[in-house]
Amino acid sequence: MRYKYDVVIIGVGSAGMIAGEVAAKMGVKAALAERHRVGGDCLWTGCVPSKALLASAKAAHTMRNADKYGLAPAEIEPGTASVWRRIRDIQQEIAATDDNPDKYAELGVDLLWGDAAFDGEHRIRVGERVLTSKYALVCTGSRPAAPALEGLAETGYLTSENIFELERAPRSLIIIGGGPIGVEMAQAMNRLGVKTTVLQRAGRILERDEPALSGILLEKLRGEGVDVQLSAELMSAERQGGEKVVRGRVGGEDKLWSAEEVLVAAGRTPNIDSLGLESVGIKTGRAGLSLTTSSARVPAGSMPPGTVPDGTCSRTARPPRPSPHCGICSSRGQPALRKSSPGLHLRTRSLLTLE
Repeated sequence: MRYKYDVVIIGVGSAGMIAGEVAAKMGVKAALAERHRVGGDCLWTGCVPSKALLASAKAAHTMRNADKYGLAPAEIEPGTASVWRRIRDIQQEIAATDDNPDKYAELGVDLLWGDAAFDGEHRIRVGERVLTSKYALVCTGSRPAAPALEGLAETGYLTSENIFELERAPRSLIIIGGGPIGVEMAQAMNRLGVKTTVLQRAGRILERDEPALSGILLEKLRGEGVDVQLSAELMSAERQGGEKVVRGRVGGEDKLWSAEEVLVAAGRTPNIDSLGLESVGIKTGRAGLSLTTSSARVPAGSMPPGTVPDGTCSRTARPPRPSPHCGICSSRGQPALRKSSPGLHLRTRSLLTLE
């Protein structure tokens, strides 16, 4: 059977962009399918805006504590609108250069816009078009998962997908989750003058990382003024006046926390719901695709995907070694593969600073 493409790459985020460029250099006939915008989490909601934010926060912290370097400390003017403008300027600069979609036409790679889904063996529907391809590469990334907290949806909350669309940082912030995203955002916000509280269900922050390291970072965060609540059992969320309130228990004691905004950073879920993977015999689970062989191939006659959403981490197993290649908070690259485990696994790294 002849196919229009050798490979169709679904999702043009960090993994999809590199795959498209590599395919072109190898002389492979490739198409990219994207439903929103080129750049994915890394450019729009993850590593680029968060690291730009951390850079501004570190500068503010250094100026405020300049006496450590033999200089007169400088108090930072309150207000973060200019920080958010800088983040958007950096994003637009990258979108117009490194992540410019026009470059794929120059490489001979077709870029198609629309929702993509498998439509039978070796067939992928992109919008109204149906493509045929020998292989498919699933690079659809992940999105924030919302905890089952009573009243949270009605109260409203922020995630990494919309916090950088604000005009400024909130004056105060409750962060639900003490993983890499929640912890680095806590330090950045606090250093920019935002009163910040972290509510972590586990007994320590960064529970997937080295305990000694997470202990050092916890001490640093608390020393800088972040209110970190461990083993927090959250009960409900609601609005009271102009603030959002989260109720819970810590150590058997009822607690109430209030802030202008709530940021949910309690894990992520893969973007595979609408891909129609079951139609080509691919099983899915909470961590993504359920693949058990190192070659990541699926039943004969269906389309063998080469990867799984970048930026998702397995809840059941760790990768064999830490990988910096995360679509959420690290540099771009290829995902890490763990053999004989449910799916592909990526590890996120928190980029907190001890200075």
